[in-house]
Parts: sequence; structure tokens; C-alpha cells
Amino acid sequence: MGNIARVNIDLSRIEYIPDSEAVSPLHRLRYGDVLFNTRNTLDLVGKVSIWRDELPIAYYNSNVLKLEFKSEYCGDSRYFGYALNSAESIEAIRNLATGTTSVAAVYTRDLLKLEIPVPSKSEQCAIADTLEDVERLISSLTLLIAKKQAIKQGIMQQLLTRRVRRSDLSEPQKETRLRDLGMVYGGLTGKGKGDFGRGVAAFVTFLDVVNNARLMTPDLGRVRVHESERQHRVMRGDVLFNGSSETPEEVALAAVVDFNAGSNTYLNSFCFGYRIRRPDLVDPTFLAYFFRSGAGRASVASLAQGATRYNIAKSKFLDLALDLPCLEEQQGIVAVLNDSEEEIEFLRARLNKAREIKRGMMQELLTGRTRLPVQGESSE
Repeated sequence: MGNIARVNIDLSRIEYIPDSEAVSPLHRLRYGDVLFNTRNTLDLVGKVSIWRDELPIAYYNSNVLKLEFKSEYCGDSRYFGYALNSAESIEAIRNLATGTTSVAAVYTRDLLKLEIPVPSKSEQCAIADTLEDVERLISSLTLLIAKKQAIKQGIMQQLLTRRVRRSDLSEPQKETRLRDLGMVYGGLTGKGKGDFGRGVAAFVTFLDVVNNARLMTPDLGRVRVHESERQHRVMRGDVLFNGSSETPEEVALAAVVDFNAGSNTYLNSFCFGYRIRRPDLVDPTFLAYFFRSGAGRASVASLAQGATRYNIAKSKFLDLALDLPCLEEQQGIVAVLNDSEEEIEFLRARLNKAREIKRGMMQELLTGRTRLPVQGESSE
């Protein structure tokens, strides 16, 4: 049942049946089968997927229903898979679920009472084909983004580990400690739950630091900070790091402040900032990219301490010595990586737009608000 997602099948984890086990051919999946998840948490129960032969041979287990539709009503089973994933159907199915928030079920007797719009068989096919076209676009964009991200990681590995160098820049790399290049500061202190979500001050969130190499349009939180408080303000060009994580490999992920932070922006309590004092020696964006590369990850992972949660001491962080290329070469590397990042962001925007279009189309087509004309039929 963990493979049942919304419309599509999630194959991130596959369970196998031992060769010694006998399986009824009745439970083998065929293209277009509509699968219903009968048991899960209250939020996840009742998900519906359409099987499209994602694997050569597959079966469904006892916590999954295969829905079959009467031939006099069904022109394309895919339509019903989409219809059961409309916002109205999801809400109606959730209302059918019984049980607790951790263990809930939708029983067949209740599911059979669910009502959904049923257009003509020809229109069912047209709707399914239209929505599947959008899904193919979403899938191709998702794969392209993954490919571009892999290429970017390869470029980072080549440039930031010095395997590729500009031939016209012959200056040797210089090993320099971080404490000789700048200083660290902490995030917000002395704040309680009641201080957040209000006030005129802004703060950079933990997730923004972890998820982005460049903070250009961060999703800033709101926090109440009095004028008399001594808090460290975030400035453009600062490099921000998460101070703790569940694994040593994810400690001190870097994000450069690439927006005008103003005079009233702060850093969340679980991160720390690094402010460069020698801009003639190091580019802040180069530093952010470096600490997200394989070499950068290895350098900070060795400093992480802890058992269930890992932390990095600011004093040990400042003792790190980096082999820095000259500033001009750093800026050249940044330009290449920024171009790659901007291409990926453009594709992400296209992907988000395609997902919005799909949601809108499902809302219109599956409720009958917009009808698709089919040959020989009226769209009235």
C-alpha cells in the first residue's frame, strides 16, 4: 500500500514475492487497473493510483482494492482513477474513513456509496488522454531537472576540487583558515514561541538555509525583536550554516545571502552566520557552493559531534583551512555554477506551472464544469 500515490505509482520501494510462494493470477495487475488504498493513517488512507505497467509483472496485496467498473458505464478506467483523485472525491473519501489518526480504514460497503460524475465513454477517453499528456510533461520536466542537477554536481566536483582550472590563471592556491577570512555569529537568542509569527522583524528560516545555496527570494518568517535587544543582523554577502542535523553529512550546509536583507532581518536559532572580512581573498557565493560540494561536505562532516543529533562547534569551524584559488578564478567558478542554478530554477518554475495546470484541468474536467467535445457527440 506504500506504493499507492495520487494517480501515479510510487516505486521508490518495491517488495518482492519469494519464488516458492504461489500467487493467484487474479491478483496480477493489468494496464489501466485502478488501485485503492483501504488502510493507512487518516491523512493517507483512500489514495487512488492508476497502474500503467510500471513493472513487467506485479500483484496487489490484501490492503489494496482493485476497482472494476461496469462496461455499460466505463469507457476508460483511467478516467475513474483521475475522477477519484479530484479534490471533491478526496474529501468525500476522507469523510468515509473510520478509525484513529494513526490507523484508519475505508470499507468497501461505504466506498460503493460514493458518487462521481460519469460522462460518455468517448469523453472519458478524451479526458484521460488530456490529463495523461500533462502528466507526461510533468514527468519529462522532473527527469530533466534531475539530469541538470546531476550535471551541476559534476561541475561542482570538477571545479571546486581543482580538477579543472583556467589556463590563464596561474596563481597557486592558498591554504587559509576561515578565522583569518571572517567571523561567525549566532542566530536569535532568548525567543519563545510567542515571539514568532508576529512583529515587524524578519528571520531566515532553517529550511531556507538547508535547501538553497543562494538565498535570492527566501521565505522569511516574522519575529518580534525589541530595539533594546542585542541580536545579530543578517547582511547581504553573509554565508549561513545549519548548526545541527540528524546526520554528520548534513551539518553546516551553506547558503549565501543574495538579497537585500535590510536592517531588520535576523537568523533562526538553529543556524549560525559567517561574515567575510577579506572580500579580496574569498567570494561568499564560492564559499557557499564549496560547502555543498563533496570536498566541503567531507571537511565539515569530520567535525560533527553527537549521537542521535550532530552539532558543529563554531571554534572548530573557524579552524578549517581551505585551499582557495585566486579571487578571479573563484568568481569565474561562481558564474558557471550560477548559470547552471538559474537554468534549474527556470525548469522548476515550468514544472510548478505544469502542476498548477494539471490541478486546474482536473478541477474543470472531472467536475463537468468544462466539457471536452468528442466526435459525434454534443458538448452540451
